[in-house]
Amino acid sequence: MAFCSNCGNTLTGKERFCAQCGADVSAKTAAAGAPSSPPPAAPVPPPAAQVFASAPQPATQTFASAPPQYVAPAQGPVVVAVPPGQAPAGAQNRNSMLGTIIVIVIVAGLVYYYYSKSHPGASTPASNPPAASQPASQPGAPSAPPPAGSGSGGNAALVNQQAFNAHWQSENGFLVLTTATWANNSAVALTSAVVQCEQDDANGADLSQYRVTLNGPTNANATSSYSNIRIGAFIANTAKVNCTIVHVKPAS
Repeated sequence: MAFCSNCGNTLTGKERFCAQCGADVSAKTAAAGAPSSPPPAAPVPPPAAQVFASAPQPATQTFASAPPQYVAPAQGPVVVAVPPGQAPAGAQNRNSMLGTIIVIVIVAGLVYYYYSKSHPGASTPASNPPAASQPASQPGAPSAPPPAGSGSGGNAALVNQQAFNAHWQSENGFLVLTTATWANNSAVALTSAVVQCEQDDANGADLSQYRVTLNGPTNANATSSYSNIRIGAFIANTAKVNCTIVHVKPAS
């Protein structure tokens, strides 16, 4: 039996290099005259010396602990805190705009109302409510009917048989007939009569002319009464008002 002269490892006698320490043992085998007893055992090297025969171990690398990962919160509705008793900004804006529109509409309505009250239309006087003795039909608005005597059927003769009397006054810038009577002195029932009123100054000059239709019927030899008939705009220096019937319409 042979031994390695370097480390004392047991050899088979056929190695060239010691499997333990790697020393060349081809010329130093125990068969060439090595003593029958093994030499004193050499001190066993520390375990680190055996690392050469085995595969190198990968070095262990120490890493710092990984920082904690950020976990995104679960998706869900976002709740916005609103102070008690206070609506969100969008709702406040809509409420403010709605309130402004309402105020504008109210102001416009009031302006229109007071303007219409203080500036009544001169060319379209409103119909007046009938008096107790006035027939159900109302006087019509001022119009421009055919002149007296026009048409067929002897209207001129019927016109000449009509009588009209009235009292007038100025009221809110209008010429108003406070009381009026239409007497049909003909033998024919009439459905309407056109009255023409003239405003004259103190010298008798004609200042304006307005026409209004009185609705009947007024029967033959009968009288119809009216009140508060608005004729047209009142002329400031009017001294006299003259109203006459200029056209009539017989009942069919």
